[in-house]
Amino acid sequence: MARFHAAAAFAVAACLAFAGTAAGEAAPFAVCFAENDPPRSLRSGDGPSFDVDVARLLATKLDRPLRLVWIPEKAQTDIESTDLDFRPLLRGECDAQLSVPGEGAIAHLRGRLTLSEPYYGAAYELLPQHSPLRWGKGAAVLGAELDAGRVAVVANSVAHVAVNAAGLRWTMQEASTDVLGALADGAATAGLVWGPDLALLAGGVERSKDFKPPEVLRWNLHAATRQGDPLLADLDRVFADAEVQRQVLALLSQHGIPSRPPFETVHTREGLAALVGAENP
Repeated sequence: MARFHAAAAFAVAACLAFAGTAAGEAAPFAVCFAENDPPRSLRSGDGPSFDVDVARLLATKLDRPLRLVWIPEKAQTDIESTDLDFRPLLRGECDAQLSVPGEGAIAHLRGRLTLSEPYYGAAYELLPQHSPLRWGKGAAVLGAELDAGRVAVVANSVAHVAVNAAGLRWTMQEASTDVLGALADGAATAGLVWGPDLALLAGGVERSKDFKPPEVLRWNLHAATRQGDPLLADLDRVFADAEVQRQVLALLSQHGIPSRPPFETVHTREGLAALVGAENP
């Protein structure tokens, strides 16, 4: 009997939900977020949550109420190992996931997900503000010059590969905070740090504003949706709006993330492989 009442209650709730939608109430815009991925998302609220604010902006523009779907995850790692859990999105528990770094992040899903147009760019940033490291023009990595000293990089990161391929002297560090430590104690005269990490580093670190990251060190970030979902066209329409683009860049600055619009060309696995090949002919 209890099971019957539970089933009946569910049926009534479903009918009421349908009636509400039929009466003109917009369906929630549900977005999946990792619980522990600052500065993009942080469930505890103890730090920056840039993509949560982007989701609020999108929900407003779509005229739909926002629903946050939290995914239990460990702290995220390097950009080449994004650790994004797409299973809730694939199961339909949410409509979209944000800050997806290009097709390489969803290639293993064989077309089950698709990406929006990019809504911001992120790159490895050069420290300090007046760095002695001069990178080659354009997208080139080879040809970089360092007047003296070493470049601090997180061990086995893409920046590490790029600096090594450029023939620069480097010092390996365990994390972005250690790159700052190497600069502070004189073990390095320049450093490369993943841009969004700057939002989490204490001390108001000033990056080099003149640095133009080479192609292998820069990514565009997208929203992911399920293949065939008409939401994709709506997201692309919103992201194409000039005012939304300005608001996204403003949110990046507010959260301490370098404010970069999408890049024309970005990192590819093929480009990284070519760089490794140049490093080991």
